[in-house]
Amino acid sequence: MAKLLDYFSLTVTLFLLTFVWSALAFDSTAGALIFSCAFTLIAVVTVRYVKSKKGKPYPYDRLALELSIRGSAYQIKLMKSIIKNDEIKNGENYILLQNSIFVAAYKFSALGLQDLGAIVTLCEKHGRDHAFVLARGIDRRAYAVTQATNVRVSLIKIKAFYKLLEKNSALPDLKPVKRKFSVKAFFETALSRSNLRAYLFSGAVLVLVSFITPLKIYYIAMGSISLLLAILTLTPLGNGGISSPKLADELALELPPSNDDEKLKR
Repeated sequence: MAKLLDYFSLTVTLFLLTFVWSALAFDSTAGALIFSCAFTLIAVVTVRYVKSKKGKPYPYDRLALELSIRGSAYQIKLMKSIIKNDEIKNGENYILLQNSIFVAAYKFSALGLQDLGAIVTLCEKHGRDHAFVLARGIDRRAYAVTQATNVRVSLIKIKAFYKLLEKNSALPDLKPVKRKFSVKAFFETALSRSNLRAYLFSGAVLVLVSFITPLKIYYIAMGSISLLLAILTLTPLGNGGISSPKLADELALELPPSNDDEKLKR
């Protein structure tokens, strides 16, 4: 859903950017609108096509999802399929190389202070001063852990790992993930409380620009929409309250019947 929202945001932003500049080139608003729609459609379709071709047999984020779900043991298994050496020393989340250590730590979030501290301890335990870490990313503050030691950490991102597996014919056979569009999930993402600052900033800028541009109605309308979205993020909708599972109803089915219920049955 987040990726779908990114595509939606890209489309709207590109359309608005194109419309603002094309309005200066065309005499009529209709001509600028038609040109902006056509240009945006061509650009979005082209980006989508290039990404689909570049991501064969499946995109990078599909492998990233699999690594995050399966954990370190699965990542080590893939790495060992490249090395093809049964005698190499390894653990559940690491492989000892000649002059370094490979650490499998890919998960849904970036590595933090505690994660990097564990990697440094692992390197010192096995007498290595260089670690190749497969991870989604490393928090900037976490690098302070390595500065206090002699351990050097090199981040291996999903794109590099994907190409390494592909080069050695070791890419796992993964089924594509079918993403179904959900209106509720879309609005929950769009109205998330974390978007408050972005909506406030863009709304304020658009409203202020309306005082110095001939396109007053356009900027006032778009700024008002952005500020309205900012207000909606402060409501219960901003906490994901559009759809919540009725856990209480499910728990009620498991509870023993009360005395009042038994009397009603009689």
